[in-house]
This record gives sequence, structure tokens and C-alpha cells, in this order.
Amino acid sequence: MAPTDAPKKPDDLKKKTATAMLWSVLRAGWVNIATFVLFVVLARLLGPTEFGIFALASLFVEFTRIAASAGMGDAVIRQLDLDESFADTAFWTTLGLSSAMGAVAFAAAPYYAALVQEENVTAVVRWLAVLLPLSTLGTVHAARMAREFRHKHLALQSVAASLVSGLVAVAAAYAGWGIWALVVQSAVSAVITVGLAWAMYRWVPRFRFSWAQLKPVLLFNLSMVLTQLMWMMLVRVQDIFISRWYGPTAVGAYRIAWRLIELLGQSVLAPIGQVSLVTLSRLQDDRERFGRTYNRMMAVAGIFVFPLLLGFGALAHEFIPLVFSPQWAESSDIAMVLVLMAVPFVTNFFAGPALAAVNRAGQIVAVAALQLAATVLLTWLLVPFGLVAVAAAYVARAYLTMPYQQWVLMKHGGVSPLSTLKMLLPPLVSSVVMAVAVWLAKPHLLMATGPGWSLIGASVALGAALYALLLLLLARTMLRPLFDLLRSLVKKS
Repeated sequence: MAPTDAPKKPDDLKKKTATAMLWSVLRAGWVNIATFVLFVVLARLLGPTEFGIFALASLFVEFTRIAASAGMGDAVIRQLDLDESFADTAFWTTLGLSSAMGAVAFAAAPYYAALVQEENVTAVVRWLAVLLPLSTLGTVHAARMAREFRHKHLALQSVAASLVSGLVAVAAAYAGWGIWALVVQSAVSAVITVGLAWAMYRWVPRFRFSWAQLKPVLLFNLSMVLTQLMWMMLVRVQDIFISRWYGPTAVGAYRIAWRLIELLGQSVLAPIGQVSLVTLSRLQDDRERFGRTYNRMMAVAGIFVFPLLLGFGALAHEFIPLVFSPQWAESSDIAMVLVLMAVPFVTNFFAGPALAAVNRAGQIVAVAALQLAATVLLTWLLVPFGLVAVAAAYVARAYLTMPYQQWVLMKHGGVSPLSTLKMLLPPLVSSVVMAVAVWLAKPHLLMATGPGWSLIGASVALGAALYALLLLLLARTMLRPLFDLLRSLVKKS
């Protein structure tokens, strides 16, 4: 099945982007709701130690998975006119590299376990390594659906994989499988994701390989893969420090706090980010539209992400023990600190795709390298002072490196940091005021409602009303085009 690669008119691209973004939002919404519910159940059935061991194992396997992908999925998306020979080459390259890296991970598992000082990691790494080649069989199929804006199919794929694998994991955990319930979840998710990718996109790769087509792509992708590896390590390198100082139980507590923030932030960021690379790549020769589109995406993200993160921080002490059980109470203080990186959380998510769209892979690597080096240095300095200090190190790194990131984006993408700040400032100010107000109001609400869900419900209602009012006062001109976009999507539906 060959894709349709005819050039898109501006209005056509705008409609396709909006529709794709809508489906991506629905996809992320349903998946995140299901993931969160199953996540809560698994956290109650298992414990911080099991989650910590699995987090350490998945860190190593994820490192090999990114290296094995060689950026071939993004390479397929970036092609303005996709050649079938290149698609075949991308498929066999991904499969070959994933098989090789899976073997490397399997063999290196004991040495990695020694590094993190947790021998139980070895067996988990080896089972996840066996799954690695299988999980990449649908990479090119998913990329081809994304480049054709078939996000409806990607949404259905994600919903099915997350629901079925999560239910199987819960059943396994309830049966007493312990950490292996999480391994089973990974296996079932991989099988369903690949099976649906092949069923939804009827394309069978032919047995052909073109080194001439692969070579120039690999040279560019090398920078992208290095960046992805550094970004992954940026988020996960702290796990190694924590494991060596405090053990896997502490890793579990820290990872739960970070995972909650990921679920909240990426419920908005993931769908927009999935569309951003495709859309911005088609605008790379029009600097004015490129910058305008980038800032609008940032505005949409900020309007939803800032209140979610900062509001969650204001209620973390009440929410986490109530939902996950008191054994996870230590995660509350960590979450309260991590939500303070709301602004760089958003800018990090979009700066990379924007630079990739203008073919500035080297600058992406430079930004990622600086961020990773700062994270390692600050974590090394602060890890002796506890998990909250480790979280503070991560937040400090985010703000210290953000100016360089925005300067690079301005130099090579033509996006003014001031224009971006102008778009982000109204929702940020509204969110900060809302979060502080909820925090100050909690003692009074507690007296009126009592503890538990009544207090959380009243706090959320107060925060939502206050944020909506502030946003209408501070960002009316920003909201008007967003409402117009939503209205046009409703009419189209």
C-alpha cells in the first residue's frame, strides 16, 4: 500500500493537523485514563521495591531499544515523497539492529545489575531483551500511518494495547506473580501493538535493502538517536544514583512521583508532539508560519499542562496516599518539587521536534548533552541529601539550561524566545495563582468537607473555577483562535 504524498496546501495542512491533533488528544486521553487506573491498581497490589527493580531494568532495555531504532521511524515520517525501497530498507534495518541490541542487552544484564547494585535486575532485563526485536516490527507501519495523518488508527491501536496488557498485568499481580506481572504487561502490549499495526496498515515489506538510500539518513539519524538516548538518560539517570545510595525501594518511590507527572503532562503534550514533527517539517521553508505554528502549539500545551501540574503539586500530599495507599506517601514531597519544572517540561517537549523539522540535529545533540551533563553533576552533588534534593537537582537543571535551548531555537528556527514567553505567560501566571490559592485554602476546605475525596473534590472545583476566570481575564485574545479551531472541528465532525 503506497502512501499519498501530494503536496499539501496551507488550508489542507491546517485541517489535517487539527484533525490529527484531535485524534491524538483522544488517543492520549483514553490511554492515560486507562493507564492511570491500572497503574493505581498495580501500585496497590505490588510495592515500591517491585516498581523500583522494574524501573531499573526497563532503563537499560529502553537504552538499547532507542539505539536499535536508529531513528528509522522518524526518517520515514520526514520523507516528503516516500520511496517504497526506502520503506523496505527502514524495516529491515530496524529489525536487524533490534535483534543485535537485544542480544547485547541479554549478555550485559549481569554487569548492569552490578552497576545498580541490585542482582534481581538481571532476569528482568533478559526477558525484556528477548521482547525487543518483536516490539520493533510495527515501527515502520506506525510511521507510515503518522505521515498520512491516520491518527485515528494509532489511537485505536494504543487504546487496545494499553487496556488489554494492563488487565493482564493486574490479573497476574493479583495471582501473586510480583514483578513478573510488569514483564507480562510489556509482552502483551508489544504483541497487540505490532499485530494491530500490521492489520491497520496493509503493507508487507519486500526483501530488498538499499545502502545508498540508508547511508545519508543514518548520518542524520545518528545525531537524532544520540539525542533520544541523552533525553532518555536525562529522565532516568537519576535512578542509578538513587539505587546505589538508597536501593530499589527508593527508586520506586521516586519513579512513581515522576510517572504521575508524566501522565499528567503527556496527556496533553504527547498528542500535540506527535503531530508537531509532521506539521513543522512541512513548514520548514516558511519561517514566519513555522514560528507562528510553533508558538500556537506551545500555547495550547501551556493552557492545559500548567494547571494540571501545579494543581497536582498543591494536592500531592492528599492525593498520593489516598489513591496509591500510604506505602507511597514518600512520593508526595518528591512530586511537589518536580511540578515546579512545568515551564521547561513544556519547552523541552517541543524544542527537539522543532529543530529536527529544520534539520538541525547537531544542535539538538548539543542541547541534550548540556542538559544531561548538568543533571549528572547536580544529582551527584545533591543525592546524599535525600530524594527531595534529587528532585530539586532535576528542576534546577531544567531552568539553568533552558536559556541556551531557546537561543538555539531562535538562531536556527527563527522562533523568538520573547514571542514564546508571551504565549506561555498568561496560562503560567493563572496556574501559579490558582495553585497558591488552593494550597492556602486547603485548611479551610478541610474544616468544611473533612479529609479524603471530599477535600480533593472541593479543591479541584475551586482551582478549576479560579483558573478559568484568570485565563479569561489574562488570555482572552489567545483563547479566541483556539475556540474557533474547536468550533471548526465540531462542524467537521
